[in-house]
Amino acid sequence: MDSDNLTFVGAARQPKKYSSEAFSEAMTKILGSTLTGSDKRQPILARSKGLERKLEDEKLDYKARKIMSAEKKALKEKGRIIPDFTTFEYEKGLRKVATRGVVKLFNAIRTQQKVTEVAVQSASEKRKTLVSIEKAKSVSTMSKSSFLDLLKTGQK
Repeated sequence: MDSDNLTFVGAARQPKKYSSEAFSEAMTKILGSTLTGSDKRQPILARSKGLERKLEDEKLDYKARKIMSAEKKALKEKGRIIPDFTTFEYEKGLRKVATRGVVKLFNAIRTQQKVTEVAVQSASEKRKTLVSIEKAKSVSTMSKSSFLDLLKTGQK
């Protein structure tokens, strides 16, 4: 038998595109081509600009998001004043005054509600009509000036 004519049944010949010769040809073409300054950094990806553009876009998006978050953070911090311990006692006094004012306001409202409730009950005991109850409610309402006077004097 002639050994030159022997072929193996299980071994198929590799196509040219996967052989080492094809790889060396492609590498030689890439390395031998003339490249611009920016393409010399990455000669393998010089012909594929899509991936590079995508990376650039992602970098720009990242920078834009970072700038937006910094602006948002600066906007939140704009009116914020860091507490100063030298004015702590003054602030504490202001809080006490505000608390006293709110307590007076609620006491005045409660007093007015009690007056209205008493007037309605007395009207309903005398006359058990809906009109008389409504009239008692309207009579017992306090004017703005009398309500403010009640707040200023602090009467209960």
